[in-house]
Amino acid sequence: MSLVKIINDNHAPLKRAIDDYVPLLAQARQANEILPVAVQLHEVLGQIEAIAKAARTAIKAAIVSQMMADGEFQVDAGPYMASIRKGATRAVVTDEAALKDAAPELFKPQPDKIDARALGQMLKFRPELAGAELVEGDPTITIKGKSK
Repeated sequence: MSLVKIINDNHAPLKRAIDDYVPLLAQARQANEILPVAVQLHEVLGQIEAIAKAARTAIKAAIVSQMMADGEFQVDAGPYMASIRKGATRAVVTDEAALKDAAPELFKPQPDKIDARALGQMLKFRPELAGAELVEGDPTITIKGKSK
């Protein structure tokens, strides 16, 4: 897929989200009751963020593909310089048993791990359980779309 097509395909959803944002911003600036508009702005900004992140990922992959296809390893893009560099080297275990035989010092004992979900359920029925207690977290907000 061409780089121009990827850019164009990502433009439409981003523009729609921004077009939703602009009138809400104007509404917020004039609103007597700001909370409903602020909630809507919050959600639209979340959509813009997700769309922009997906667009950046797609465009970045297309830039790398285009640069590799063109044999260019550096591109001067005005205020930016794009360079292709080698990926990070990382170790991959292909046979854990063979590795354990060859280098047992790489394997470290793990401390006991508490099953927090099971502990929470247990505390609901046994609130006097020694060494643990249920505590309420900080208040948060949940925003969901309405069914139409």
